[in-house]
Amino acid sequence: MKSSRVVFIALASLAFMAVPSRGHAVLPNSDVVVHSTSAATISMDAFRAGTLDRQGTLDLASICLASGRTQDESEIANKIVLLYPGDEDILRISILLFENASQADKALPFYEQLRKRHPDDTKLTLDAARAYSWAGRLTESLNLFDVVIDSGNGNDLVMSQYADVLYENKQYPKAVMKYRELWKKGSLQKKQAINFVNALMAAGGQAESAKMLDSLAKLYPGDTEVLQATADVSFAMKEYGRAAKLYRELIVNKNKPADLAVNTWIADVAMARSDYPEVIKINKEILELSPENQKAMLTIARASSWQGDYPTALAYYDKLIASSNPDPLYSREKARVLGWMGDQRSSLSLYDTALGAYPKDKALKAEAEAKKNYYSNTYRPAVRAYKAWLVAEPKQPEALFDLGQFYLQNGRWKEAIGTYDELLTEVPDHRQASLARQKAKVTSSMININSGAEYFSAHSSRGQTYKGKTDVSFSGFYTALSYPFQDRFSGFLNLNSKSYSFKDDLQTTNVIDPKTPQSKGITLGLEYRNLPDILLRGAYGYRQNSGDLKDSGTGFLETESQPLDNLHLGLSYHKEDVISNYTTLQNHLQTNHWQGRLVYDGYRRWHAGIDYAVDHYSDSNSSVTTGMDITANLLYDPQRLSVTYRLQEYGFGDDADRIPQADYWTPSSFTTHTAGIEWQHYLSKERFQGANAAYYTAAFRLSLEPKGNVSHQIHAGLHRDWSNRFSAAVEAQYTWDTTSSIYEDKLIKAEFQWFF
Repeated sequence: MKSSRVVFIALASLAFMAVPSRGHAVLPNSDVVVHSTSAATISMDAFRAGTLDRQGTLDLASICLASGRTQDESEIANKIVLLYPGDEDILRISILLFENASQADKALPFYEQLRKRHPDDTKLTLDAARAYSWAGRLTESLNLFDVVIDSGNGNDLVMSQYADVLYENKQYPKAVMKYRELWKKGSLQKKQAINFVNALMAAGGQAESAKMLDSLAKLYPGDTEVLQATADVSFAMKEYGRAAKLYRELIVNKNKPADLAVNTWIADVAMARSDYPEVIKINKEILELSPENQKAMLTIARASSWQGDYPTALAYYDKLIASSNPDPLYSREKARVLGWMGDQRSSLSLYDTALGAYPKDKALKAEAEAKKNYYSNTYRPAVRAYKAWLVAEPKQPEALFDLGQFYLQNGRWKEAIGTYDELLTEVPDHRQASLARQKAKVTSSMININSGAEYFSAHSSRGQTYKGKTDVSFSGFYTALSYPFQDRFSGFLNLNSKSYSFKDDLQTTNVIDPKTPQSKGITLGLEYRNLPDILLRGAYGYRQNSGDLKDSGTGFLETESQPLDNLHLGLSYHKEDVISNYTTLQNHLQTNHWQGRLVYDGYRRWHAGIDYAVDHYSDSNSSVTTGMDITANLLYDPQRLSVTYRLQEYGFGDDADRIPQADYWTPSSFTTHTAGIEWQHYLSKERFQGANAAYYTAAFRLSLEPKGNVSHQIHAGLHRDWSNRFSAAVEAQYTWDTTSSIYEDKLIKAEFQWFF
């Protein structure tokens, strides 16, 4: 046998015997004669010059393997197989060279050539299986391990390596089975035992993993790897206090108070507990040790934003964006925070700036488009944009949460729940998604009762020449029950009872005769909701009045649609009683009220609408009412301050010559101009679709009426969600005119909503 073959076989045998279960081949230097550096350099020069023969090339490869010169190993391996294709000795030593240079993927074709020549060589198959695992091709590695095991050569070493590959391939139940067999035999190394613990956790075997850790702690007392595994398992089991304690012990055991990795884990525990002040404190300590640590700065920025400290969050995002090696993610997250703050214009501007810096970043482009449509409140383009974002970044939590929120605020319960489920599969501890999903589930699947009590009083033209235009007071109770038949189809039943009080002017005696009739009503209806495409709602009602007052039938049909983005169209027909005073009730006056309304919703900051209504009364009168209005939200989030203006024209016509005159309107047309300011203040910390909310509202309006009269109105309300299933609200309103006795109304109402 030639000397080169002897050298090669000796080296190869040592190399294959020394291959660790995870890593690359390493040759023990003590068993190899190492040539001098000058000789190796000369040999490399000769190799590069092409003056080395086959024997010299093999010798040079052996020297490089023994001395660990990985750069030379890679250079030799890449060239040697081209010089001597198909040479088995060359193939084998090339495998060693590539593996020793941590380039196991390049060795795989040579393994396949050798396996074709020696299909029954178990050792060669096993070596190939290990190489495939090092290269990350786990499925092929497992297939080769199966070949070795099926041939009856599955000893404990092979089975432990097989279990390691199963673990890396996330086949946790099978890995657990193999590890358990080896553990019972006492054949597991420490690292493999720790893998066993982690596989048990992933497969749901928390109790067994805890016992394993107790055993490992006894086998390896004070071992930092076992202590770290125990801390990791405690963290995975959400035993956050114990995990933090163990991580701190790890710092003591390592005798490295400034251990950045362990401090980062402690910060992760605090983050999992939503202890944002602690997260920020620990990461600031990390920054004292490593001032340019971008992970610490990013964590501080995130934690600050999540606890509402937006200035601090923005400051750290600015540092990250200005760093020497910024990531597009920093601009994206800062833009999100600006959006949470309600500064949507700055948010979109930052997205545009980031797109200019990173024009090829598909995820950035998709997110920018999605957020633009989200802020615009354009349903269809927003949904398309978010789905495009999720194609660019599958399972992206921000995209999934936003999309779920968009579905929820548009009443798309099924889509909202499905989106939240997808997010919670990816991020099980996403509390906001969990709360929003619960709200959507309750709203879409449970019976809803809305019940309340109210008092209302309205009077007009009550001077010496009382005309009875408006004179009505009542107190009443109502209950509305809604039953969901399916996701978009529901039925409802409304019951109400009212006790009226009228003051009837007996003009012949100038005496006020009070009238106090009772009225009870029932309404049955159906609703189909599939917005933004269409909403249809219809109902029939029956009202029973006391005494000799006639009973009446009422009803309505309503439809709503969004034919174009941000354009809302509503059409309705209502047949209802006109109860302005006792006379209209006594005469059984009813109206057929037809109305259309068109609203443009502009970027959440403002909206404008126009409407047109026609009333045909049962006494052959009719009226036309037209109006237009605009609302500007000076503040949008987290508090809302809005200013409103409405122009309203009442087209009653001139009834001066009509006998008798209608006693439920002003005898001529007129126009009003109404301006108002509205404030909504949230008392709850969290403000997102699906969160339990508590807020109060306050509004003040001035209306300019004919002949210089000014009408004033104040309105206030308080709403509180006590739970996902129960909420309560109260509101009050008072309207009065500058000129006395023209018009006045009062309203007090309290109601609760309950899902069961």
